[in-house]
Amino acid sequence: MDLKSKVGPITAVVILAGTVFWMMGVDEITQTQHSEPGSDVSALAPKVSTEKVIKKQVQAQSVSQSTMSNFLSLSGTTQPSKELTLTSGLAGKVKKIHTQKGQFIKQGLPILNIDTRTLEARIAQEKALVKQRQMQLDGAIKLQQQNYSSAVNQASAEADLAAAKASLKASQVDLENAKLVAPFSGVLNTLDVEEGQLIPQNQVVGEFVSINPLSIEVNIPQKQLPLVKEGLPAHIELSTGESADGKIKYISSVADSGTRSILVEIEVPNENNRIPAGITAHVTLALPDRKAHSFSAALLTLDDDGRTAVKTLNLNNEVVISPVEVLKSERGQVWVDGLPPNVNLITVGQGFTKEGDVVEAFYQNQ
Repeated sequence: MDLKSKVGPITAVVILAGTVFWMMGVDEITQTQHSEPGSDVSALAPKVSTEKVIKKQVQAQSVSQSTMSNFLSLSGTTQPSKELTLTSGLAGKVKKIHTQKGQFIKQGLPILNIDTRTLEARIAQEKALVKQRQMQLDGAIKLQQQNYSSAVNQASAEADLAAAKASLKASQVDLENAKLVAPFSGVLNTLDVEEGQLIPQNQVVGEFVSINPLSIEVNIPQKQLPLVKEGLPAHIELSTGESADGKIKYISSVADSGTRSILVEIEVPNENNRIPAGITAHVTLALPDRKAHSFSAALLTLDDDGRTAVKTLNLNNEVVISPVEVLKSERGQVWVDGLPPNVNLITVGQGFTKEGDVVEAFYQNQ
């Protein structure tokens, strides 16, 4: 048989075989479906997840420490550097008042005098008595030397002379006390007596103060104490609109446990007594510069313990809440302490993040 005669039967066999195999496959699938009722073919295939994790997006900025001009602002009141209550040293009538209240008086100049006429007469009498007692003693010594008098008489004469001298000295001191003089250069702030007035000894007659230099007392926080030293300069703005410069003269050794502060006294030169005592003073202490971070106050938040904090990012872009201490606030900017020298600070979107979140950060130029 030739080739052409064989093509027809071969083709028929191939078609038949393909049909049989196809029917067998369909039957196997059908049997599988019937043998496992309720089964899902698609469940047998591996699942492919189409769900995509979307990270929160924030803006951040790398912030480094910089030098902060460190100032401490405080309030106080100008006070006299010296203040003394004047009292009369002698009872008597006010004879003469040499100055008026409010006037400046140099040290040693008189303020008032007590009438001393009676006292001067007594002093003259006591001087005569001293002279008499001296003569009596001289006579007793001569008699003793000639054995006409006993040693007891000489000792008695010596005692009488000593008593007379003591009385005279007391009167002379009273005479000095009859003149009230300025104990130091200052201002007679008050005067409560008039000429002709009778006053007893130790009567309060006025108040004397020194306002050059002035003194200003302020309370500084305990944590600032290591930065405050005697001689540290201070700038003062007064409620009168005037300004002045001074320096720390005294730092108390005892802290106030109630306010957790320490008393500091500032001395302010006051030539011509132009600045009165008792007015409000705003004091600025120039403390040593320090390193700190500066950024917008709007970035501050609170941590779970209620402490002031900021939200930062670590190297894995994980949100970290970092507590800080606000050192200074100026024009919407704050200076804080408590962060590493270099830190990645979240500037936008921090309100939608919490600690531990891993975010996608876009960094802005400083």
